[in-house]
Amino acid sequence: MTPLQMGHHSIKSHGAKVMTVHKHDWLILLLLVVIVAGLNVIEPFHRFVGEEMMTDLKYPFKDDTIPFWAVIIYAILLPCVIFLLYYISRRDVYDLHHAVLGLLFSVLVT
Repeated sequence: MTPLQMGHHSIKSHGAKVMTVHKHDWLILLLLVVIVAGLNVIEPFHRFVGEEMMTDLKYPFKDDTIPFWAVIIYAILLPCVIFLLYYISRRDVYDLHHAVLGLLFSVLVT
């Protein structure tokens, strides 16, 4: 660990410095948000499915087994609560920043 990151660094004392040092990471994250939003707006490719191909595709449609609201809670909110509890116990803004940034990158990539 570098000497800069040792000790207790709170959001109040080092939050602005962390954000300026990692501004490129946040800009790339915003670019990913724009890409994901653009991919949700454009029309997908529609493939022709002939009668002979329907036998392979005749599986019944099944509803979602996990509701959409639960995915947000389990994938984003619950990890953020765990990160905040860890931050409260250690008071290290670097760990909190990297954890939240990594979580948001992984959610956007998937």
